[in-house]
Amino acid sequence: MYLEDKYPHRHPLLPNDILKRAINFQAANIVSSSIQPLQNSSVLNYIGEKVGYDEKLPWAQTVIRKGFTALEKLLKDHTGRYATGDEVFLADVFLAPQLYSAFTRFNIHMDEFPILSRLYATYNDIPAFREALPENQPDAVH
Repeated sequence: MYLEDKYPHRHPLLPNDILKRAINFQAANIVSSSIQPLQNSSVLNYIGEKVGYDEKLPWAQTVIRKGFTALEKLLKDHTGRYATGDEVFLADVFLAPQLYSAFTRFNIHMDEFPILSRLYATYNDIPAFREALPENQPDAVH
């Protein structure tokens, strides 16, 4: 929100339409509070230590699927080319890395989530999103 206020002349992170704005907040919050923290390395390592190493992946998959099910329901009547229409907004900025992680790191099958799979393919067409992939960072281990 700081960037939104600091640089109002740039492309906005949130749409002007109040419903689309609310959907963006909801989608971003599902990722940032219901999925990402629970599939974070520190949580997975804790589960591995306390429950067993073999339980890490099923835990992450369960958390991701639960969040993705909510996102599919939330976005079903609002998507265009992107999560809430034909412009990239906050929801997309949160969804792009989460989808990448889910489909490549946690072996979530894309066909389980048709809306999110379509968005994932669309995000891969955006150079800035491709450049932000973990393997494209200067400190990436190759």
